[in-house]
Amino acid sequence: MDDGRAEGLMKLGMRQLDAFQAVMTLGTVTSAANVLATSQPAVTRSIRQLEDATGLQLFRRVRGRLEPTADARELMETVRQSYAGIDRIAQVASQLRRRHTGHLRVGCLPAFAQGFIARTIADFLADHPKASLSVTPLMSSDVVRATRSREVDIGIAAYDIDVTGLDTRPFTDCPEIAVVPAGHPLADRQVVAPADLAGQPLVMLGASDPYRQRLDRLLAGEGVTPARLVETPTSSALCAMVVEGVGVGVVNPITALDFIGQGLVMLRLAADLPFVTTRLQVTTGGPNALALAFITVMERRRDMDLAAVAEALGPHPSIS
Repeated sequence: MDDGRAEGLMKLGMRQLDAFQAVMTLGTVTSAANVLATSQPAVTRSIRQLEDATGLQLFRRVRGRLEPTADARELMETVRQSYAGIDRIAQVASQLRRRHTGHLRVGCLPAFAQGFIARTIADFLADHPKASLSVTPLMSSDVVRATRSREVDIGIAAYDIDVTGLDTRPFTDCPEIAVVPAGHPLADRQVVAPADLAGQPLVMLGASDPYRQRLDRLLAGEGVTPARLVETPTSSALCAMVVEGVGVGVVNPITALDFIGQGLVMLRLAADLPFVTTRLQVTTGGPNALALAFITVMERRRDMDLAAVAEALGPHPSIS
């Protein structure tokens, strides 16, 4: 292709391609002009410019109609592919805008994925009604992976962790509590010791859960054997079973708070079992303004929930 024609092709705009596609699709200049909201001479001029730039005859006039040539039909396939590419660019750009300015993706422990996150989102949307969010419950290792790969914007994982390439900040560090159903003999206690769980039916997390393993070591050290054991993979299910009288349990207080008013009684546990979690974000690029706003709301909601837990537990016996 000579330099002059190449330069002409580079100067082609969407107007010429729109006119070409419209005439090819609709069959007449009149129909194309109506669809494009322009004049017939403007469509004809755009077609002529495209023919000049490509060096091809694209249409023949046969009995007052434009008949596309073989070259035009072949060129049309490329134009269709180009439009598909443009549509894809627009789609990706829209997704990126939503991800970075209007859409937040949160990955968190199942313990947070219900009541706590629901309360946080309700608080957040009160100030950001046009934002959209997605919440994915994940195990801690998957929270780390998803945050690192930018599948989520904000992650909450268990334990005090420090991961290369991620900004990690402490999120919770509060004692786990005992939970019993209303009317249970232990329900009137202010504090429950591990020994008080001896002979009780226990509801516990699955055997592979590190928090469960820590509790197992504590109970074994105290010589505590449960009357029976029911296992469940999530803290929410544990609390629901306690409400139904299946047994008593030890759980993080933020999940337990979801079941206050449903027949769950929270009690202080005389044991050193902290519930520690970490908030994660990528370090490169940093969080966008919407993510920062969500983090602020999330931390405020955490503080409110922990204050509600303290109120439900009542004053500590040592200061009452």
